[in-house]
Amino acid sequence: MRIFILAVLVQWIVPCQAQKLPNEFFVFHNIISGDNTHKSYDSQVSLVKANGFDGIEIGSEESFEEMIAAIDNNKFKCSSFYVKLKVEDKYIDPALQSAIKKLKDMGTVISPHIVRGTPSPGGPTSAEDAAIVELLKELSTLCAEFGLQIALYPHWNFYMETTSHALDLVKKVNRKNVGLGFNLCHWLATTNEQQRVDLYPHLRTLRPHLKIMSVNGANNVISMKQTIWDDYILPLGQGSFDTKALVEFMTGELGYRGPIGIQAFNIKGDRTALLQSTADAVLLLRNGK
Repeated sequence: MRIFILAVLVQWIVPCQAQKLPNEFFVFHNIISGDNTHKSYDSQVSLVKANGFDGIEIGSEESFEEMIAAIDNNKFKCSSFYVKLKVEDKYIDPALQSAIKKLKDMGTVISPHIVRGTPSPGGPTSAEDAAIVELLKELSTLCAEFGLQIALYPHWNFYMETTSHALDLVKKVNRKNVGLGFNLCHWLATTNEQQRVDLYPHLRTLRPHLKIMSVNGANNVISMKQTIWDDYILPLGQGSFDTKALVEFMTGELGYRGPIGIQAFNIKGDRTALLQSTADAVLLLRNGK
């Protein structure tokens, strides 16, 4: 009987240890945009798919029509649609409404970053927050009609900079399809040393509302460089920040099963080579190595 039980346990444990991460891994369009060889959107999407990724981001509303055509042509997936909302907006722009309709039931996460239309000093105000909450409710209703989720995109130096501010807005909106994203580079750009020590407890707080995350290589420093992204956005697998441990914590202890994007803004060098090296790094993350 003991031998039988041991045999059953071994059969169960070994596959679990070898199981790949089920998360969808996608790339931001900036990983391949501007490539000297693959200049068309169709060619870029085709190359991303050929490298084994699960999807690609549409990085602007201006490129939406061409990008969605390329994605459809390659039978690929738009994992995330990065859109802009202004605090002063009174309604969702008709062009954005049209784009969202074309993403019906595709599993795309709508990722709004929030800005002031007219730059002004000072942090967020309660009146501005109240206005953006109403706009997000309108966006929520629209996205719910087409089976889409929303993940607020905290962005350094924009109106909504931090995950804490994004979480506060999410709670005020209070809609099931409205959550937030965790973007490693912007989190690094908006945190001090103590906040970094508290990363994992902070992620526990975000977890019930987290719908998407993005990672990259990075240095775990308070950047003094003229361009902070020279520290905070490196090729995946590089830098002193332990991105692998972050992914393991999210997918393991916190059980996160949502999409994981790869950020590549400002990374210099050959885009095709960067895409290939990133694919290799993602394969290691998938396999838990």
